[in-house]
Amino acid sequence: MDVEALPVGRWWDAVRAPSNIGERALKTLGDETGAVIEDMYGTLYWLIAVGSATSWHLRQVRVLTELADESTYLGVPPASWTTGPKSHWRVPLGPNRYLTHPWRLREALAEADRAEYGPMPEGRHLCYHCQLPTSEPIPVDVEARGNGVGKTIYACPTHAPLYPTDQQPRTLTSAAAAEHEGRR
Repeated sequence: MDVEALPVGRWWDAVRAPSNIGERALKTLGDETGAVIEDMYGTLYWLIAVGSATSWHLRQVRVLTELADESTYLGVPPASWTTGPKSHWRVPLGPNRYLTHPWRLREALAEADRAEYGPMPEGRHLCYHCQLPTSEPIPVDVEARGNGVGKTIYACPTHAPLYPTDQQPRTLTSAAAAEHEGRR
């Protein structure tokens, strides 16, 4: 047996979250999570009812569903694959563990998004790298200014991990802690 490409939008939709957001959400959901697939990169995929998450807007979280003009497939591992490093069931399928309640999942992902990246900024912001506006701005740094007021530097989800830094990456929410600790 091997991973099988199954169409999303037929039996279920899927919600994809990067490992940093997904791990926090998984911890928040606890026993309220349904089955979860983890791929070889650490990305997590929850299965939810078809059409239950079409209006979600969270940074780096994607709802995978059937679209009118294209099909989307998700690699689903055999039920017996419960450990990595390949795609596997992070939270195995079970009689009472299949679909995750969509609004509980959305709240857990939103909480994880805020904890990881801070509050969602209003409007669109330019990415420091590609200089394109992004509606999913991720704060990557605070640029100090002579007047003591910092300017927030944003990145799009693609370029946020590439932000050049000579220290541990930090989120905007940890910038104040770094300043307090004298690391700025």
